[in-house]
Amino acid sequence: MTIDTTAPLGSSDGIYVTAQEAAGMLNVSVSTLYTYVSRKNIRTHKTRGSRVSRYLRSDIEQIKTGIAPASSRETAPGLTGTSAITLMTEKGSFYRGTSAIHLAEHATLEEVARLLWDAGDFDPFDGLMPITTPANLDVLLKACAGYSALDRAMMLLPAIEASNPRAHDLGKQGFLRSGADVMRWFAAWMLRQATPAKGPLHRYIGQTTKCGPKLEDAVRRVLVLSADQALHPATYVARAAASTGATPYRCVLAGLSAVMGKRLPAVRVSSFARFMAEIENASDPTEPVKTRVRESEDVPGFGFSPFAVPDPRSAALLSSLRTLLAADRHFARFERAIDLASELTGQQPDFAFLAAFVNRRIGAEPDANLVRLARIAGWIAHAWEQQNEMPLVRWKVNYNGILPP
Repeated sequence: MTIDTTAPLGSSDGIYVTAQEAAGMLNVSVSTLYTYVSRKNIRTHKTRGSRVSRYLRSDIEQIKTGIAPASSRETAPGLTGTSAITLMTEKGSFYRGTSAIHLAEHATLEEVARLLWDAGDFDPFDGLMPITTPANLDVLLKACAGYSALDRAMMLLPAIEASNPRAHDLGKQGFLRSGADVMRWFAAWMLRQATPAKGPLHRYIGQTTKCGPKLEDAVRRVLVLSADQALHPATYVARAAASTGATPYRCVLAGLSAVMGKRLPAVRVSSFARFMAEIENASDPTEPVKTRVRESEDVPGFGFSPFAVPDPRSAALLSSLRTLLAADRHFARFERAIDLASELTGQQPDFAFLAAFVNRRIGAEPDANLVRLARIAGWIAHAWEQQNEMPLVRWKVNYNGILPP
């Protein structure tokens, strides 16, 4: 199926400014602005049917604060700050120029993956299941049954890779098929299933959990909105692995290892789970919020955005949840709690917090969750871009330790 791109990047109001507006924002002449385009890496977009260019507002705003746009910053050799995959703006993420929020209205994760992977007419999700599985998979599953879902996935991925004769095919079609296999296996493991998913992943999750069509659609939306977050730190790690010629399996392992780093906001999933359990079990679902405010504690799931503005994905997902789950008593309690928290903190709920609610409602474990499943699609896109278009990363260390005598 072809992705509908009727909402292209250049048509979204507020993302771009005219040359006159950009020059005014920077307090320079229009001719000086033109020199900034190359010197300061301001991104532009040609207006359809015209020779007139518009200028990316977020780049202009960064220059105003004295920070050069990301594409011009010094980065690790070979790990470029330039990518053609995802643009993050105050209007949300754009996957190769198409709004993720628009895609969430109708697309599947598989369709979005093909877009991110620039797969063209090739469909790595063409109905073929992973062709082999380890002969001792039952033994392996039993041996790691006591570990968390994320740790199980990281233990089992090397065994799946070893059993797959095409795992080391690093041509584009082989690379993307391996990426599709990893996503199918991860979906199975996050739901404690022994065989890989078949068909659209949101439908597989809906059928496996018997969550019903409305929650199944909520799952689909979370997956689409989560698919990529540009050059997130874990994505850099996946790209570094890819630069060595690692397989998609190993690139995903690298990303999964990095995403659990204590310095990343992704580790908040356990606090989200505890907070939602309190909301669910309290006689008054707003009491856990009141308790934290009374004790001057942070309310989990509020105040973080990877964008320069409140996360546009949060507003889109919350709006759809209010429609889809209007008759869901669990969501009604959750909604009362987050509405009070928003009122008291002046902040909207984080996208990851809303996604964690959907994850909890389908019975998936907090650590191997919908966001991490979807993010594999983004890592595969970045891994292919890095491996296919960039050089091997060779670090240059500026030694500042003790000099030898």
